[in-house]
Parts: sequence; C-alpha cells; structure tokens
Amino acid sequence: MSRAASVSRDSLNIDVYHQGVFSPNPLVYFHPDKVPVMGLDVRNMDFKKFKTYLQKLINNRCRDMYYCLKNRSLVDGLRELRDEDDYVRFLDAGFDDDDNQISIYIDDHHEPLLDWIEEEKAEEWDSGTETYEDDVDSVLSDDLSVDHEADDEDIQWPEVVDPFLSQKNLIPQRGIEEEAGGKVKKHPIHDPNQKWDTMMPELGMKFSDRDELKHMLTNYAVSKGYSLWYEKNEAKALLVRCSKNEKGKPSCPFRLWASPMNKENSFQIKSLIDKHNCARQQKLGCLVTYKWIGKMLIPDILERPKFSYRKMAEVVRKDYGLKVSLGQCRNAKYFALDEISGNLVSHYEKLWNYGVELLRVNPGSTVLIETNHMPDATHYFKRMYICLKSIKDGWIEGYRRVIGVDGCFLKGICRGELLTAVGRDANNQMYPLAWAVVPVENKETWMWFIDLLLEDIEMGDGRGLTIISDQQKGLMEAVKERAPSCEHRNCARHIYANFKKKGFTGVEFRRLFWSAAKATTDSNFRSYMREIRTMSTEAYEHLIERDPNTWCRAFFEPQTCCDAVENGISESFNAAIVEARKKPIITMLEEIRLYVMERMYNQKIKGHKWDMEICPSIRKRIEKMKEEQRYLDVIPSGEEEYEVKLAHEVYVVHLESKTCGCRAWQLSGIPCVHAIAATLYLNGNAEDYVVVWFKTSMFGSCYRYPVKPINGANMWPDVLFDPILPPRRRRMPGRPKVNRMKCPTENEGKHKINKTGMSISRCSNCHQEGHNKRRCPLLKEANKATVKEGDVEEGISEDGISEDGVNEDSVTPPNQTAETSEGYRDSLNTITMHIHET
Repeated sequence: MSRAASVSRDSLNIDVYHQGVFSPNPLVYFHPDKVPVMGLDVRNMDFKKFKTYLQKLINNRCRDMYYCLKNRSLVDGLRELRDEDDYVRFLDAGFDDDDNQISIYIDDHHEPLLDWIEEEKAEEWDSGTETYEDDVDSVLSDDLSVDHEADDEDIQWPEVVDPFLSQKNLIPQRGIEEEAGGKVKKHPIHDPNQKWDTMMPELGMKFSDRDELKHMLTNYAVSKGYSLWYEKNEAKALLVRCSKNEKGKPSCPFRLWASPMNKENSFQIKSLIDKHNCARQQKLGCLVTYKWIGKMLIPDILERPKFSYRKMAEVVRKDYGLKVSLGQCRNAKYFALDEISGNLVSHYEKLWNYGVELLRVNPGSTVLIETNHMPDATHYFKRMYICLKSIKDGWIEGYRRVIGVDGCFLKGICRGELLTAVGRDANNQMYPLAWAVVPVENKETWMWFIDLLLEDIEMGDGRGLTIISDQQKGLMEAVKERAPSCEHRNCARHIYANFKKKGFTGVEFRRLFWSAAKATTDSNFRSYMREIRTMSTEAYEHLIERDPNTWCRAFFEPQTCCDAVENGISESFNAAIVEARKKPIITMLEEIRLYVMERMYNQKIKGHKWDMEICPSIRKRIEKMKEEQRYLDVIPSGEEEYEVKLAHEVYVVHLESKTCGCRAWQLSGIPCVHAIAATLYLNGNAEDYVVVWFKTSMFGSCYRYPVKPINGANMWPDVLFDPILPPRRRRMPGRPKVNRMKCPTENEGKHKINKTGMSISRCSNCHQEGHNKRRCPLLKEANKATVKEGDVEEGISEDGISEDGVNEDSVTPPNQTAETSEGYRDSLNTITMHIHET
C-alpha cells in the first residue's frame, strides 16, 4: 500500500460491470449490469478489503476480476485483478486518469480471457494469411502414389433450397424475384428478397416499416455511389437528400419524402425527385451503418469466424466500392455474431426433429444424438452419429472389409470435429459409410464412434476387418480396445511426414522410405531398411519404433484384398465436404447427406453403362502391367505353375491358387506383373484371375440401395424432447500461451542470424552431421559397461539389432495385438436418442 498512498488523490470513480458473459473473437462483454461507485476512498484498502467491498456491493462472489485501461478496447486494455500487485497497478491506472475513472469486469464463468485475447491478437497480426489445421498438409502434398481411384467427374454440390437451411443461415437472398401476374398494382410493394444492387426507390412504393425503407435506400446508395443523407429522420417522417455543399445544404436535386400511411400499417414514399448531378462517392457517411455491413458480410463470417477487421474492410471495398473504418468493421462483426448466435440456437433446437425425420424416411438407419444435461435442466449438444440403412446394406453386401477412418475440424461458426468412416467400392473409389459430429477428437469419442460403426456393419470385435488411419493417439488406443481382432494400418504418408520433420529429408531418404513401405516381401523390406540404417542409425530406429507391421505391405494380411499403405481415400472425402464443414450443423449434415445421396445415384447409373466384367480402374491397372511384363522371362514348370525372372529377381507363380512369390497378387486380389506374364504365356486372359470384389456385378451390389430423400424443415415431425443448446466452449488443457508463435524466418535479429535450412549441427567427436558431441553414438558405446559373456544372444547386438539390420524385438509378426485395456464408462449426465428399426 505504500505505493498507493504516495498518489496525491485518494478516491476513485469505478464502474462495476457484473452478471454479464464474455464472448471471444471479438472479445465482448454481453448483457452486463452496471453499478457506478463515485468517490470510493481507497486510502486504507488493501486488495482483500477491496474485493470484500465489491462482493457486498454486487451481492455476489467475485470469482475472476478484470479492469480495463481507459480509452482502450477489451483486447488491448483488459488486465487481471487477482492479487496485491495487480491491485497496485489497478490504482495507478485509475489515478492516471484526469477524472479518476476506471472500469471493473466480473467474470462469473471462469472463461480463459487471456487465451482469447492472444488468439484475437494473433489473428489481427496475421490477417492476410490463411491458417491450416495441420502442418502435415504441406508435406502430404508430395507427388506420391495414391491407393485409390480419384473421381473422374467434378464434384457438384447440390443446392440446399430449404427455407430453414437457407434463410436461417442468414445468407442474403441474391437474384430472387417474383413475377407478378395480372394487372400492375397502383402502388408497388417493395420486395426485400430481390437482389440488393437492383433495388430502386419508386413513387408510392410501400414498405413494412421505416427500417425496411432505410435498408433499401442504403442498398440503392451503395450500388449507385450516391451520398444520401437524412435531413429528417423521425419515427413518422423521413426526408432524404443527396450530397452537401460547404454550407451543409443539399447540392443535388434528389429528394425523397416518406411517412406512414393512414389506413394501413405501411410506410410509403409520398414524394420523390429521382434526379442526380453528383459524382460517385466511396464514403457514404451515416447511411452505411455497421448493421448494414454486418448483414452483408454474414455469409463470409459464417465461413470464416476469425475474419479480421482489415480483411473485412478490404472485402467491403472490393465488393461494394466503399471505404469503411476498422471501428465500423469491428461493430459489424459484433452484430453479425449476435445474429449468427440466434441462428445457431435455432439449428440446434431442430436437431431432434431432423433426427426423427431421417429415421422416418430411412428406417433401419442409426441416428444417435447425445446431450449434456445441466443442473438447471438445460441440454447442451454433445455429439451426433449418422449411418443410413442403405449405406450399411450396400457395404455389407458388396464391399471389401476395408475402412478408412479420419477426423477433421469444422471450419465455420460451429465448433468441434467431424469423424468419418469411408469404405472402398469395387472400382477402388470412396464410399462414405458413417459420420459423426463430436466436440473433440480423443480416445473417448473414437471408442464411441467405433462401437457404433462395428455394430452397424456387423463386424463384432473387428475380426476380418482392416482399418486404416493416421497416428492420432486416441484413435490408435480406441482401435486396440474396441476392435482387438482387426488389422490396424497406419497411413504411411503421415509417418513419412513425421520422418521428414525429424530432419531425414532428401531424395534418397524419400526413395528408400517408400520402397520399404511398398515392399511386399520381408526380404525386400529388410534390404531397404539396411540401406536406411547405413545412411542414418537414428532414421532406422525412428522407423522401427513406428512398428512396420502397420505401414509396410510385407506384413499386411491378404484376406481383405487391399494393399493400400495410405489413407488418402478418407482425405479425399474430407476435401469433398470442406465447404459443407463451414456451415451451421444441420446445413452441414444435410449437404453431406445430399452429396452422398446424389453420388450413390450417379455411381449406380455409371455402373449400368459398363459393358465389361472388371471395373475400369482395375482394367486400367492390368493394362499398365501388360506393358511392363514384356521384359520378363517365363519358364513353365507344371500345370499352371511357372517361374518368372527379371534379371536377378525370380518368383514362382501358381495360377490355380492365385499366388505369387512376390505376394503382390495375394495382397491386392489383382494379378501382379509376374502373374500377368504367366497368363499371357498361355495366351490367357489376366482379367479372369481378378477376385470377385472388383467385378462390375459387385459394383452394382454396392449401390443397389438408394438413400431416401427427406421433406423440408417445416414438415419435420414434432418431438417432445427438451430443446438443445449449442455446445459450451471447451477450455483447452494447460496454461494459455502468452507469446505469439514465430515462424522460423522471424528469429533473425540484430545479434542473431537466421539458421533455418542450414546444417549447423556437427559432432566435434566423429565429425558427423545431425548430432552434437553430447549425443554422439560413439561416445555412448565407449561409455557402456562391459557386457558379460552370454548376456547377448549370438547374432543379436546389444541394442536388439540383428546382423541383417532389423530390430528383432520391434518387428512383430502380423496380427500381434496389445492387451485390451479397461473400457470407458458412458457419462451419467447424457441424454440419448437412439432409434433402431426392428
């Protein structure tokens, strides 16, 4: 208190704001109660007494307190008030003002305000760059082979025309005009749904109220560049002029007078001189309000909730030819987010009705909605799962038992993640199987999703099933516990991305990694791994630790007829629905359903046009191998048994058992190049040896069952469930970051150079790059204690590496699974809607 006592003034004027709610991006304090305190004597108050005084003043507990520096926004001026040191700074800030005025904000919900502030500041700093969810994406764009067939047609998203899903999205209607039949009315009625830049005032035109007329005039002024202004703006009278001279008088002949009608509840233009002699303007003054800007930019804010103020100003200048201030953009964003919040509540309230409608038209489907039940009897959205009956039946009847699972972020105003399961059809193209909206991607949500998925596709504990995914920790643990008998593969592209992040870059590392991943025999895999170990022991050990059973073809099981080492098919589906992921929840789910419904119909029609026995992508793959087999020598041994040679490589082919020594035939179900050489030696047809999974008849079975359409939102069944509220914001674990993360090019300063991309790590002991003397492997070997004779098996080194270069403890045989850990318990505070047709 010694510092406070030294200040000449001894009393403060404090505005205490409480009972409000903080909302992020932009940071704002909604609906507070204000209690002004005039001339509070703080001479004998320490922090504890001051806090007690505030709690008595507002008759409530002061859980988290903040104060804001005067003439600063909440983002720039908000400070914590939690201890004696903060209290001293608070007093200094109050006494620094000429009026001894300062504001205090009480947060009753313990929100992470400092975290939100840093996010908003980072957004404003980097407003011109687009951020990505995963740093791996740039690595995954390498020119690598894909294990599925890309669609040969452009993805055409069906337009959502449902009134609830369009109007409730707050997207301004553009170009919607009604042609009135019959006689033209004496006084035209304004159509608010017509295209904004076609609106024109007309003499006698009627409006529902004064605000509708003012909105039309703003659209008219912006589209033409007229600087309209209100000479008289009252509840029962509106006088509009255009342009002003230096004396503040009208300088343009345009004049509009409007007032309420006597015999009906309408506002009418009663006098209009629609002539202009003024030049086009880019600043329209008070006519272009923040509300108008917010309404026009709602579609952009829906897609990009972190729309920066500078970017908003650029969009307004480009699309509407206006110069607006950052303050207008800030207020416009506040307004738009308020409108969107009301829209989101409407969407989540309709979820029950949407789920019941899906089950009504698609009986036998699985639609599950879970909510968190609060003590005050409110229900917050928790998660939702959808798997339609026709999709389940098609997969069970005509699909290989291979599924790719992946999670992706929702990009719009709705927060959370979308979990997806994607199969592969007979043409090796994607087949969306199930999708779910969850708050976060972790072990618990993945176990919930996998349990429902395995039940829908009738796969039990996963025996006979292959699941391909990335290395997300929660997903890997969930698969081990919920599908212990399945074959779980990890996407080699993600493993390679992490491999590059460890510093193992270059053309040779890339070639050896993919050669090892696509090696179909154990001997070839070991050969490539020995080459990697020769280049770098650390690189070799890094890959062995990732369990080659999960990413190398040499250890894959052949029963699923899929040799894919990547999960690109899930990435393709996520990319196809990227626009839908920006929308509110029901609009997003509907666009995904419409996309799947139309895709299944188009694939069915396409399959009917094929006059071949094998699907086109498989046929193309065989034709390519027919070109390659010309360089092979075929030596017959017995009936349908051959020896195929290429230089020093020799493989035995059995046409009757459909096997080859290279294992490529067994893994894919498609004859390898050696098998094709053997069939052509007999003048046979290689397509006769393709497994049934790739036949056009199987393709037809995949798409036999159509997804049924549903009615519009106004016809959805009523339900008696309590309404659902949008999910509560989830606080991330750990201490919020204070400093912005700098990119490598920003590290260069006055006394420090940028070392990005430079090979600066070189060992002073062995003179090798990639480590320093402290981590030198040669010194580690020298410092090891003498190993007693007999402690190490013959042929195996102390670090578990065999003489042929493979870690014997790490490379486990296929299908070796870890012990299943304890299952998770469902939350007791969960309300579930789960309807199955019996």
